[in-house]
This record gives sequence, structure tokens and C-alpha cells, in this order.
Amino acid sequence: MTSNNTISRRSPLLIPLLTLLLFGLGFASKISAQTLYVKKSGTKLQASESARSQVLTTLNQGTPVQVVKKGKRFYQVSAGGKTGWVFKFRLSATAPQKSGGDAGLLGALGGRQKIAAKEASSGSSIRGLSPIAEKHAKKKGISETDIKAVKQMEAFRIDPKELDKFLKEGKLGEYGQ
Repeated sequence: MTSNNTISRRSPLLIPLLTLLLFGLGFASKISAQTLYVKKSGTKLQASESARSQVLTTLNQGTPVQVVKKGKRFYQVSAGGKTGWVFKFRLSATAPQKSGGDAGLLGALGGRQKIAAKEASSGSSIRGLSPIAEKHAKKKGISETDIKAVKQMEAFRIDPKELDKFLKEGKLGEYGQ
């Protein structure tokens, strides 16, 4: 018996199995190749699935990442030739629009650059005083001191390192249990 005879006897089963295997591998790679985007500049790509692990690099807002594996709180991703773990709430399915600045405390706590009114019942207070709201406040007798205090709160910025320390000590955000 020659090798051609052996292949021809097995080929009726071998060809459909190879075809299924190739389609299966192609389908599996499409499922796992999900692209997400970094919500906030300074997002940490970490060595392991923990906020306390070594920081491999930081990623800029809008950086596309390829999801390798999804964990409970962290996703293993690859970006810029490096593979590491990112807190899942720092990623978005859509590329964020350029906002001209980072969101400060609210962005760090919630991982959001902006909060839409439909997402927060106190949305207007989060955005601060618009010129119309300020005019209305004056008309209602709100003092200049109070209006100035609101404007100072709007201008308040927290150093990212101080914020990270606060989150770590309070076991908040990505440091939560």
C-alpha cells in the first residue's frame, strides 16, 4: 500500500475536519481581538492583575488597546508592543473625544472625562455655573462669596500622584477590593 492510498482513504474525513478547524481558529481570533480605548491620559499598564503591581508604562487618552483576556476587575491588553493589565473602568468601547484636559477627581474616581446629564441627577452642579446659571443665582440673591466659592471648586485640580495615593489609602477605584 502506498502513502497516496492511505491519504485518499482518510481524506473524506480529514478535509472536513481541517476545514472546521481553520474556520474555528479564525472565528476564535475574531472574538478575542476586541479593541478598546483608554479613557484618560496617565492610565497605568501594569505587570499583573493588581493596582499595586509594577507599572510598565502609562497610556494616553484614546490609545487603542487589544484585549487579550478579561479578568474580573482588570483586562489584559496589548498596546504599543507591550502587554499588561488595565483597570477595566479605564477603558471604553468607543474612542473618547478630545476634551482639552483631564477630568481631575471625578475622572479618576469614575474613569469618565465628562458626565452626561442623564448619568447624574446632579449633573448641573458637577459642571459648575454657566453664565446663565450665575445670572440666575444673582437674581435669586445668592451672594458673590458663594458664587466665587463655586468657581474656586471648579478650578480645583488634584495632582495625579496625590490622587493615586488617596485612592490607594482609601482602597477606592482600582484599589478597591
